[in-house]
Amino acid sequence: MYLSLSTLAGTTKSVRITIKYGFKQRYCTFQVIKMTGRTEKWISNLIEGLDNNLDEKTIAKILEQCGRQCQSTSFIKKAKAIYEKSKNTDDFLNKLAQVYKHLHMEGNKVYIVYPKCYCPQVNKIPKGKLSGTYCNCSRGWAKALFEGATGKPVEVNMEKSIINGDDQCKFEVIF
Repeated sequence: MYLSLSTLAGTTKSVRITIKYGFKQRYCTFQVIKMTGRTEKWISNLIEGLDNNLDEKTIAKILEQCGRQCQSTSFIKKAKAIYEKSKNTDDFLNKLAQVYKHLHMEGNKVYIVYPKCYCPQVNKIPKGKLSGTYCNCSRGWAKALFEGATGKPVEVNMEKSIINGDDQCKFEVIF
């Protein structure tokens, strides 16, 4: 997947995002908002534009990639060190849960659960002003953590989102 930004017709009033994946190419055009103190509005505008112009699968891929870039390499290294000292996946998860309080096991399922939105990019945006689509970024963050630690692919499904009006954010991690 390729993502590029460019201004339209030499103006600073619009920006075009070009998204190429495989042989397909899509363009999305967004109004530019002054960024000084307005990051939340810019992000809301971007997500609204993505929601209005792209399919869910493409949006999820884009935001997942953003979340992967947000994940701390030091946290991945810490989780990888725990994984390498663990007997198996269950042992790893139990040990990781001791240092990462948001990791929970419910029966044979693994979850990341947040009692509030910790994302500094959006947690000040009033409820109802941002689509839950944005939470695909957190899916990417979690995938980067567990894939980086184990060296194996994982799936992460969003079950609840505070942005969507739920009382918590809850992501299932599937190994």
